[in-house]
Amino acid sequence: MGSDTRVRSSRVSSAAGVLAACLTVRRVLESRQVRRSLRAVPSEAPAASGTGAPGGARVVCVVPMYEETALAEATVRFWREVLRAKDVDAVVLVTTAKETAPGGATTHTLLRELLAPGGAAHENLVLLHCEEVCPYRAAQLDMAVGWARERFGPDGDERLWIGVYNADSRPHPDTFGELRTAIGAGPQVRVFQQLVDYVVPEREGTGAVAAGNAVLQTWWTLSHYVARNERGLDGGSLWARTSPFSTFGHGEFVRADFLQRIGGFPRYAYADGLLLGWVARLAGEPIGLLVNRDVAEVPRTGRDLVVQQTAWLRGLLNFGVTVDWCRRQGLVRLPDNDVRVLRARHLAIPVTWGLSTAVVTAGIVAEVRRVIRGRSSAAGLAAMAALAAYPAVPALAATTRQQSAMGRGRRVAGVLASWPVEGLAFWPALYGHLRHGQQAPAKTPR
Repeated sequence: MGSDTRVRSSRVSSAAGVLAACLTVRRVLESRQVRRSLRAVPSEAPAASGTGAPGGARVVCVVPMYEETALAEATVRFWREVLRAKDVDAVVLVTTAKETAPGGATTHTLLRELLAPGGAAHENLVLLHCEEVCPYRAAQLDMAVGWARERFGPDGDERLWIGVYNADSRPHPDTFGELRTAIGAGPQVRVFQQLVDYVVPEREGTGAVAAGNAVLQTWWTLSHYVARNERGLDGGSLWARTSPFSTFGHGEFVRADFLQRIGGFPRYAYADGLLLGWVARLAGEPIGLLVNRDVAEVPRTGRDLVVQQTAWLRGLLNFGVTVDWCRRQGLVRLPDNDVRVLRARHLAIPVTWGLSTAVVTAGIVAEVRRVIRGRSSAAGLAAMAALAAYPAVPALAATTRQQSAMGRGRRVAGVLASWPVEGLAFWPALYGHLRHGQQAPAKTPR
């Protein structure tokens, strides 16, 4: 019996060592990619033709607003400055009839009051109210696209670009100049996604997990997303063509003629940002990358993080639904084998995301038990140290100004608090997906 126990313990230790080695290599490769991505961010704004230039692109930014009273004033203030700089042609704020506020002001009421003093000086900052009650925000987005077509219709859909942002989005001022330069350099690209810096909200009630989530989300964007996007644009091999990436739902730009082709923003499932990019990939459309950042907030508390991560993971499980929808619409342009591989690789993302926390924790616990029983080796202790360090590595180097200001100790503590929470969110997402339950909460928290 004792011999069998020692054999099993040795096997567990060996497995933990292999896992630690694989995860260490992963972090090394991620670190190299993060450094590359940080160097790629331009220090100066690219040359751009500006708004209304003859033959130039018309850029209309759309911000769907639902229960955003806390951010309404700051959102209006930010986009007014963007319009004053003539970086975009118009900004459309779209509220929804889904929002009710018994005894209080709705987002629409507050925005209407905020915009009234601007008058004609801000005629390109438009407020619309969507009466169509849809489970998802696609109805709001499509309403704004209709307005943009009426306003800039004579220029044609080939010149009209729709940018999508959230109420908390604060894109870098050079974003729109970079977009116009990219449009001119690659006229065949009809969808762009910009990189994102995730930041901790500077509002009351923000907990430690917010700092960690900001670190991890920005790290993922600079490492995995950039690498997958660049590999996918190459498209020379099966591995490149099936690189699993999409759009985010904020900091994305899509040309109006592509939206016309697919029937508007996707509304057949949750997470239109992911769905839009997946439809583009299946239709053979490249997704260009903009390196100037959209600055977006992360959830403030652990509870809010679980709700948001569960919603995101539930969205990631909708790739198969997207394939079926695209086939019915006659949009699929990829070979069947590519679609199968792409489906498998997209499914692997939420599954490995959910399992990683459990597997790494199990490896650490197994080695701790060996230490307690006096059976641990130097190699086992090294494996345990590597596994314990794995979640914290992204916190060692700051990737944004806010991260630099918060200090390494706060970043590490935040990551150690946030990382297990993110992993736990997979299981309620999987449960809801298998039971065909509610796709997502009515609103993901900020």
